[in-house]
Amino acid sequence: MSSVKRQDYLRHTLVRSLYILITGFSAATALAEENYVVAGSAYNLENNQLIYRELYTGIDENQSVRVDYVTPEGNTFASKTLVYQGEPYQPSFNYEDTRDNEYVSAQFQGARLVLTHGMNSAQNEKVIYDNARMVIDAGFDAYIQLNWDKLVAGKRLKFDFAMPNRLSSLQLEVRKIKGPESPVYDTNFGSEWIYFRITPAQKVISLFADPINLAYDPNGKYLMRFHGRSNIDDDNGGPQDVRIEYEYTN
Repeated sequence: MSSVKRQDYLRHTLVRSLYILITGFSAATALAEENYVVAGSAYNLENNQLIYRELYTGIDENQSVRVDYVTPEGNTFASKTLVYQGEPYQPSFNYEDTRDNEYVSAQFQGARLVLTHGMNSAQNEKVIYDNARMVIDAGFDAYIQLNWDKLVAGKRLKFDFAMPNRLSSLQLEVRKIKGPESPVYDTNFGSEWIYFRITPAQKVISLFADPINLAYDPNGKYLMRFHGRSNIDDDNGGPQDVRIEYEYTN
C-alpha cells in the first residue's frame, strides 16, 4: 500500500472503527471532557454487568492513538498507545496495567517484530522475523475491512496474529457466517449486519479455544459488536470473556 493511500485509509478508518462503543452518560461525559473520539463498553457474558470501558483519542500528527481503560466508575486502570506507521493491520503498541504492573508491547525494529511481556521489573522478549503479513492487536479490524469483498463473497482467510502476552503468534481463520449462527445476532436490531467468526486455523487448537464473533454494519463497515475473549485480564489477572457494543462519534 502506498504512503498516500495508507494516510487516506488511516484518516478515514481509524476514527470510526477502532474497536469500541459509547454507552451511558459517564462515557459520553468522558468523551467530551478528554476529546476521545471512540469509546466502548465491555459486558460480562454471564450476568451482563458492565466490566470496563475503553476510550480512544483521535489519531494525531505522529499517527498515534491513546487508549484508556476505565472502571464503570471512571477510574483509569490501564492505558495503551497504538502507532500506525506501517500497514493499517500492523500497529505497534505499548500497554501498561497499573493493577498488577503488567507491560505488553509489540514494536518493529527494522525488519524485526519484537514482542515484550513483563510483570513488575521482570520482562521477556521474543523476536519474530517472518512478520510481513502478521496482524497486530486492533489491526484485525483493518484486516477485515481491507479484505471485505473477499470475505463477504464467502472466502475463508487465514492470517497470523501476534500474541505478545504469550510471546508467540497464532494462525487464525476468519469467515463470514449467517446471522442466526452468531451469539451477537439480534432479530430485532441490526438485521442488515454482516457477521464474521474468527477461530484458530488448526482444528486441534480450535477444540480448546472459543471463537471470536463479530458483527459489522455494511454501511461504512462499522464494527458493531464483539463477542469473545477480551484482551484485558480481570482484576485477578485471569482471562475473561466479554460482549462489547460499538457506536461511533464524529
